[in-house]
Amino acid sequence: MLVGTTNLNTTLNLAYVLTDVVETLLYDLRSEMGKQGYELRHDAKRNFNTAIAAIRKLKQDVDKTQFSTQENFGNDSDCLLAFIRLLVDRCGDDDKKMFAFYNYIKRHPSQLDLTLSDEKSVFAHIFEGDEKLD
Repeated sequence: MLVGTTNLNTTLNLAYVLTDVVETLLYDLRSEMGKQGYELRHDAKRNFNTAIAAIRKLKQDVDKTQFSTQENFGNDSDCLLAFIRLLVDRCGDDDKKMFAFYNYIKRHPSQLDLTLSDEKSVFAHIFEGDEKLD
């Protein structure tokens, strides 16, 4: 893991955290499908298992770090997943509402001075014909 706060180390750390989020979601999906009596098709199950195996390999780097670092990654991934689920629950398919939450969060001062993605390209699809993004 990289030390210090840069776009590079934050991107690397986010990749590991999101990998853990995806792993949790895949396990949650399998569990929920089982509870409801569903099962993945054979080819989907193979892809699912391939993804889990790849995630485990990626997470081996984190497993080599200090326990406190591993715990931080786990806490970060749990928090991010909770935030994503909350955002999806509150916004549903309403991208304008998602943009409103984005703008609300953006009003808070940066803690890391990261270079963020261009909101005009990310949210442009919801403002067809509008010139201004708030």
